This record gives sequence, C-alpha cells and structure tokens, in this order.
Amino acid sequence: MLFLLHGAPGDGSLWEPVVSRLPAGIRVATPTFRCFGPGAEASPDAFGTSVHSHQLIEWLESADERPAAVAAWSYSTHVVLDVLLRRPELVSRAFLYEPGLHTYLDDPEDLRAYRGDAQVAFAPVAEALQRDGPLRAVEALFESSGGPGCFAALPPGRRERYLAGAQVMPLLMGGGRPPASITADDLGRIVVPVTVAMGARTRPLFAIASRAVARAIPEARLTVVENADHMFPEVDPGRFAALLEAWLTS
Repeated sequence: MLFLLHGAPGDGSLWEPVVSRLPAGIRVATPTFRCFGPGAEASPDAFGTSVHSHQLIEWLESADERPAAVAAWSYSTHVVLDVLLRRPELVSRAFLYEPGLHTYLDDPEDLRAYRGDAQVAFAPVAEALQRDGPLRAVEALFESSGGPGCFAALPPGRRERYLAGAQVMPLLMGGGRPPASITADDLGRIVVPVTVAMGARTRPLFAIASRAVARAIPEARLTVVENADHMFPEVDPGRFAALLEAWLTS
C-alpha cells in the first residue's frame, strides 16, 4: 500500500492526476492533513509537525497493509521524517520529493546559501500575504517554487482547488507552530530505506536541503530528475507517476 502525502498548499484530492497514471494494482491512499484543503479550519494549534505526524501515525496504524510505503512532497516530507524517527516500524520505504527546511543543514556554507535563497524565495510570498491576502500569497508561492507564470499556467480547475485552501497560508508563513527541529544527527538514526528526489532545475534552497537529507540518512538514495523543479509533481504528473512506479518496483 502507498500513502501519497500532499504539499502546501494543497490537499489529498490533488494527487488524482498522479494516481490515475499508476498501475491499477497499487493501492493508494491520499489523505489530507489538518488545516489543509477547501473549508478547513486554519487553527495554529492544529498545524505543525507534531500534529501532522500524529495524524500520519494514525493513518498508518489503521492501514489494511502494514508497514506501508510513503511518498511525500515538500511540506509533508518533514512530517514523514518525524514519523521515521518515532515509528519506523509503520513504514516499509519512504520517497521524499524535495525536502525544504534548514534544520537538516550542518555545513555553514550550505546554511548561508540556503538562507540567501530562502530570503529571495519567500519574501515576495510574505509581502503578498500581508498586502493582498492569502489568495495572492498562493500565487506568489507557486511563482517562487516554479518560476514566473507557474500558477497562471495551471488549468483553471487546478488553480481554483489550490485557492480554495488558501486559508493555510498564514500558518505556513509563520502563524502556526514551528517545524520540528530535525537535525542531520537525527536523520542518521533512520533505518527505513529512503529515496530523496529533486529536480535538476530546482532552486538552490530545495537542492541544498534535499542533498543534505540524502547525505545524512544511512544508505539513502538521491535521484535527480532532469528538466524538473519543485513543482514537478503538479506540472508533470505522468513523469512523476513513472518515478514512483520505478521506486516501488526497485
């Protein structure tokens, strides 16, 4: 069984273009974390690594097949790492597409480069949130991750779906609980097989974080996807599904 975990903003239903391209024999669950998705309550106390890792543990404990494979994109990769440290027996293998946090970094030069790019990436998102509100912040986040025009290029239905979950943006931008401080030393204790994937064209902060996670986890595999950036699962679901299928059958 495979659990597919969404990025931010987003919800589990947005995985449909990927799920529909996976072989029919793969059982897939696409749950939605608290505070995400249309109409969700955006409560600071219901948002953060501890809340969402507890949710993931509950889903994995109630799965028909245990342990389960878990694949995550961006925001949810940190949640998966927390679960791999807390309850590794629930996960058979993990696939992490572009972790993006600085807590994994133990090299001063990596941290300096990460912080510089994070400022460039997220300052426009924070400005859009403060000036124009959550809807514009969603668009700014897509542009910072996938380049100018990324959000406008999505089909109208996809744009509407992401905008319907815009209430999570203030929590993402510092209004929720801070992410768990998972360090490189912590990652060194992970025993579950892990594949970290990243786009060859992704921005520096995601590349730095992804490579750091792959280095820190014993025997982790790093996969670099050609002609892809952080928005790869959204803009090219067919190739992303093929990547998952190859991982599941390797």
